[in-house]
Amino acid sequence: MSSLALILKAKGDNVFGIDKSDFFSSQNKLIDADIKIYEDFNLDNIVEEIDCVIYSTAYENSKIVNQLNDKYTSYSYIDYLSKLTRESKAYGICGTHGKTTTSAATTFALSYKNRKAFPFYSIFGSSLIDKPFVYQGDESLVIEACEYQDHYLKYNLRGAIITSIDFDHPDYFKDETAVLDSFIQLALNISKNGFLILNVDDKNVRELKSVIENAREDLNIISFGFMDNSIFRIQENNLTHSYNVGLTYGDDYKLNYTNRALVNDMVGASILATCILLDREKVELYLDENNIICDEVFTTLFKSSLSSLEYFNGVRGRLELKANYKNIVFIDDYAHHPKEIYTLLQEVKSRYPNRKVFAIFSFHTASRTKALYKDFLNVFLLFDKLIITKTFASARMDVDSDNLDLKFVKDLNKKLLKSFKVRLAAVQYIEDIEEVAPISAAMIEDGDIVISLGASNNDDLYKNIIKELDKR
Repeated sequence: MSSLALILKAKGDNVFGIDKSDFFSSQNKLIDADIKIYEDFNLDNIVEEIDCVIYSTAYENSKIVNQLNDKYTSYSYIDYLSKLTRESKAYGICGTHGKTTTSAATTFALSYKNRKAFPFYSIFGSSLIDKPFVYQGDESLVIEACEYQDHYLKYNLRGAIITSIDFDHPDYFKDETAVLDSFIQLALNISKNGFLILNVDDKNVRELKSVIENAREDLNIISFGFMDNSIFRIQENNLTHSYNVGLTYGDDYKLNYTNRALVNDMVGASILATCILLDREKVELYLDENNIICDEVFTTLFKSSLSSLEYFNGVRGRLELKANYKNIVFIDDYAHHPKEIYTLLQEVKSRYPNRKVFAIFSFHTASRTKALYKDFLNVFLLFDKLIITKTFASARMDVDSDNLDLKFVKDLNKKLLKSFKVRLAAVQYIEDIEEVAPISAAMIEDGDIVISLGASNNDDLYKNIIKELDKR
């Protein structure tokens, strides 16, 4: 919602918001853009004239939204994005994991150097580290398209990338097959003669590919990944810590990631940026000055896009370095699915070898915890220290009524007692959020990597922990 507000303001609209009083980090971008926020849903305080209301799906059917619907033209967030996909050339970034990182990398590649003239904008669930939003015009739209409740099926997409297909959102999808069926429908909905970019390292994406190749012969399907049969096959050069990608004549590319899932996000973003640029006339306007357009137009553009990502500084809330206090590193990451947590942990261990990793985690929805319970247990055994806080409150009415957090910690402790081969040495459950900082500070040792994980409001957590550390 904050990304959309910033884009509408950049387009010239007068934008203001209504929200609860809790402060989230995304609010800083709105304050900087002079977007006023009315707190606590009191309509009597609003002085602006209203032409249109856009409301978060988290508040669908709430009293405040029903009041606004009765008085004004209104759209849910998803319905308004659907409207935007019909007003611009729209391209979707889809997948159970990796959507936001791929969206940010695509946005960076399309706005780097000469491409600052490319008339596009992007809407995704965070922002670039060094830019609150990117709006260069409205000819094209890059959109993070989420599978939850089949929201992305409402969008009109000329092309899409699928990064991964995994079981998630168990409050909506029955099983992994249901998730796969949803993504297949997404692919079938892409506009005629459009394109589909697929990470074929993922087994479910490979299955989707076999279905779509038979059902949609008009689509241009581009595969990438570390597998041998990928069109854009990725190979790692262990000596130079760089990557070679098929069709690029042996060039090596430096990227800021080592985990294969994150490298795939970078390569996929580069392919998507290339396809978007080729979906218009005069693509030579967006080449770097030292690149010469040739018969291999796709390869030329792709090489330029991937080379630019050496300078990609990342995305807010994804492996985001929050502070380096003395010899203690603080990182924040939205990862809330076991596979995402595992990917994050492997990347952190690669960047900070031989250092202990301390996670502070809040589950996001009890239904996800129950559905992926064993996977959560196994992935957290790989950390050195762990604090579990109360499940993050969700608008999905997915209440942790069975003390699931406490049960999880007890089961994790049982596993620790039965095995001497796990890394995890300490785990605690803390229900009172005010106690997290002092207890965390007491557990932290010199050299620790401290990661705040999950969907909770972690913006001030590391600051409060540092305050406690200063008391030592």
